[in-house]
Amino acid sequence: MKLSTRYAILVFAAAFVAAAMTFSSAPTSAQDDGWQIVRAEYGTRTQHNDVTDIVKDLLGRGGVNGRVAVNNQTMGGDPAVGADKHLRIWARNRRYEEREFDYREGGFVEAGTFIVRRDRGDWNDRPANYGDRDRDRDDDRGVSIVRAYYGWQGSTVNVTELLRSRMRDGQISFVVTNSAMGGDPAIGADKVLVVIYRYQGTEKAAIVREGYTLTLP
Repeated sequence: MKLSTRYAILVFAAAFVAAAMTFSSAPTSAQDDGWQIVRAEYGTRTQHNDVTDIVKDLLGRGGVNGRVAVNNQTMGGDPAVGADKHLRIWARNRRYEEREFDYREGGFVEAGTFIVRRDRGDWNDRPANYGDRDRDRDDDRGVSIVRAYYGWQGSTVNVTELLRSRMRDGQISFVVTNSAMGGDPAIGADKVLVVIYRYQGTEKAAIVREGYTLTLP
């Protein structure tokens, strides 16, 4: 075999191996893997809140323009004041492989990265515009409460259903007090009510201090 021919074969073989390695190591798309959220935490390694339900709900609704912002407002409070926080999501795909996703405070989560199961049954496929139809129905009724938390730092309670029960004709307005919120989750602290809501096709956040009035829209 001529030296030039042998060299050409070696080059071709090396290129083929490199291509195979690139293909096998390339991350599979979310559409193929179908990453399903197992757990989500927001904060630092030592100070964090369990935000699994919040993240599932926000991603299940498609976020805003297909993305969910990572900040104290969307994550239901600040579990580590003054620290650089992260949103960590542990997810599992169809092959039961697990992976940790890490998003810094101020960043965004692409909603299409994850599959959020809304009811019973594994890997329940939905039409692409399924969530949009739900949001359209909510918008027809006015304000839609996505998530609501009351308290301070790590001492917060989920008051989503409480706020939903206060809705009248697609609107809500009341003074934020401990009695109105069903109790005092952080005695002695100046508490805040964090509300993530949808109105006219846009998801927004409202923060109201204790003693002040929440009015939506």
